[in-house]
Amino acid sequence: MATGGGEERASRLARRLAIRWPLAAIVVLIAFAGTIAALNSTLYSAQGFVGSYLAALDRGDVDAAVGTPGVRVPEDAAADLLSPAALGKLDDIRLVSESDEGAGVHLVEYEFKLDGATGRTAFEIEHLPNRFGLFQAWSFVTSPSGILEVTAENTTTFDANGIAVESSAGPSVSASYAVLTPGAFSLGHDSELLSAQPETVLVVTPGETVQAHVSARANEDFEALVQGELDGLLDGCTDQTVLHPTGCPFGETITNRLEGVPEWSMVEYPDVEIIPGPTPGTWQVPPTVGTAHLVVGVRSLFDGSLSTFDEDVQFSVSYLITIEPGGRVDIIGQ
Repeated sequence: MATGGGEERASRLARRLAIRWPLAAIVVLIAFAGTIAALNSTLYSAQGFVGSYLAALDRGDVDAAVGTPGVRVPEDAAADLLSPAALGKLDDIRLVSESDEGAGVHLVEYEFKLDGATGRTAFEIEHLPNRFGLFQAWSFVTSPSGILEVTAENTTTFDANGIAVESSAGPSVSASYAVLTPGAFSLGHDSELLSAQPETVLVVTPGETVQAHVSARANEDFEALVQGELDGLLDGCTDQTVLHPTGCPFGETITNRLEGVPEWSMVEYPDVEIIPGPTPGTWQVPPTVGTAHLVVGVRSLFDGSLSTFDEDVQFSVSYLITIEPGGRVDIIGQ
């Protein structure tokens, strides 16, 4: 009797397990299918694909951004700006719209802030064969990259978002740099002798080329340096006790005979202003007026009378300036 009852209970348990296992498998499959559907509508969706690319830009992950399917970096442009430090700050990323253009192509538009400025970019992407036959895959149709053409006027260097860039094209010649879009680039120059006020340039449209200029100008230190050199030269000229000091911009012609030695002094030094020179990379001090003073005794050859020449003598200076490698400044009179 006991043996028969045990066999019956075992048989009932086996039947219940036989029913529960298929049900459990069905539940797992439904959950798995739901997970796939949820991932395909979020992470692996068209907007999720573009959002992942923008998130890579936001955290400064250049490798992840460049590694996104469909991102192609222009080969004919320098890669100096493809670094985390050179990327502009991307904030407040927000989906604006997504539209199905047909043939597996979607147009996804995002809004964002680049260094505080609001911008929008529409990304055209296409559907690829699903990964493992389950997960949606996408690729950019137009690569979200562009070219920033920078002309560093009167210098070969400029700053981009705080990093120093050396232009291989030379001063005042446009050079091309590959960038990822959307991007904001604060371009300027700050060196020992030159400066340029930073200006922000936006590159927001995939495939576009944007031109920018960095206009370096002589800073106060540069002008003070040349002013000091000029003042020292003129002070040396006043030490010469001749009517025409050698290597100096001023002098005076007196036809009568001198009594005593000429005594020079400076009344007003020329006020130095430095402007770009006639060729890229050169600078010049345009014609600038100064005033010296000469005192010397004069005896007339006509009647022998004695008088004193005591007058201001105006003069003009003009210089061509070059900055040599290593920072040495050459000043040449014109």
